[in-house]
Amino acid sequence: MVRKINAGTIPDDVLTFALDELQKILSGEIIFVAQDGRLMQVEITQRRRLADWSEKISPWSNDVKLNLKRQIVREFSTLAYGRLVIKIQKGRVSQMERTVQSRFTGLDGEGI
Repeated sequence: MVRKINAGTIPDDVLTFALDELQKILSGEIIFVAQDGRLMQVEITQRRRLADWSEKISPWSNDVKLNLKRQIVREFSTLAYGRLVIKIQKGRVSQMERTVQSRFTGLDGEGI
């Protein structure tokens, strides 16, 4: 069965999963990929530098999680084609990048 996802939204269970995974990462990123305004996939990359191997990750407060959730939902809501990348350094969100792709039709080739 194919899951129907509304354009501009991230299902609650997917967002909860992503936030849980973000809290486990000392260094890495989570990427939400949009196509036609719909979430198509979530990519998770975790890196562990040997110099930081024994470093522990501090748990996030509920306020931090709620604010991050709101920002992710807001940034993803207007993404038609592209990626929302959340980067983690030392167990904290260091930046969010939004890459927007545009489709051009009627040229020599079709697509992005």
